[in-house]
Amino acid sequence: MARLLVSCFLMALGLIALPVHSLAQVKASEQALKAAIIINMAMFVEWPPHSSLPGDRLNVCFLGNSPVAEALGNAEGRTVRNRTVRVNKVRTEGLRDCHVVYVSAADNAQMSEIIATLHNVPALLVGDSPDFFTRGTMLNLELSTGHIVFDVDLRSAQKAGLQFSSKALRLARQVIE
Repeated sequence: MARLLVSCFLMALGLIALPVHSLAQVKASEQALKAAIIINMAMFVEWPPHSSLPGDRLNVCFLGNSPVAEALGNAEGRTVRNRTVRVNKVRTEGLRDCHVVYVSAADNAQMSEIIATLHNVPALLVGDSPDFFTRGTMLNLELSTGHIVFDVDLRSAQKAGLQFSSKALRLARQVIE
């Protein structure tokens, strides 16, 4: 029952992130839901207090164009944990200035470089490809039986100094510890 309540809570939060014209539709697109989950998961992550990243912004970054990256733009200016969301397209060298990094299937060739750049950087690395989860993403989103599900790699998150809320972990399909 608690899992159902938290799931409903996360979905409600996800709908808040959608643009008004999407709310009028019966179903949000897969990309819009993934983007909303990425932004809302930031509410359930603790960054280290000594982080050199700006404390008044939540920098959400992506490398290549994709429908999910485009949908992330709808969160621009939103407030998450008293931080204003800024969505930016960056090059690999700009990843060190990001709190959340979304990688799409189009970024596959750069994954080794992305992982190396983010070594010891407190950034939440998010992907939506099963292959990425085995390569270092901390949060992976997938479409499964018509629903967006997510997996969490706590080892990778802890190496980066990030802590996930137990509320979010209870909703994960899989948690690697």
